[in-house]
Amino acid sequence: MTRLPLARVLIAIAGCALSAIVASVALAQASGPENDPEIALLQGRVDQFFASLTNSMIGPENAVRTIVGKGPLKDRNDDINKLIDQASALDQRYGAYAGHEAVAQRAVGKDLIFLRYLYKGEKFPVVWYFTFYRTAANGALNRDWQLISLRFDSKVEALEK
Repeated sequence: MTRLPLARVLIAIAGCALSAIVASVALAQASGPENDPEIALLQGRVDQFFASLTNSMIGPENAVRTIVGKGPLKDRNDDINKLIDQASALDQRYGAYAGHEAVAQRAVGKDLIFLRYLYKGEKFPVVWYFTFYRTAANGALNRDWQLISLRFDSKVEALEK
């Protein structure tokens, strides 16, 4: 029986361990938040929001009321109206819309998702924050995502974190 030198055995074991680590990192990256179908669905809603927000035929009021939908924010009329007024002044304050970009997404459990977007104005960027939550109402099978928080500000330094 031929005995392999200890160094060869250790190198073989280290190679297998390294391969397993690389495979697990690749799997974690492939199943990360950017590949989550639930996040992709919500990002589609946000993209539609920006398309409506920046379309002069549709505008901020329709965009905000559509994304709020029938969720818990719909009854907060004063807050919604204030947000619509502020969104109506985006071009004036930050310059013409030049695009938007998803800059952060985070799922907390299976039913809470935070999305952050960079709204690119000609003069200055704006950060939009969207928080979605889903729950089954009264044990129903239909689990719709509801927007539970919507805001924006110009605190771009917060994106460093």
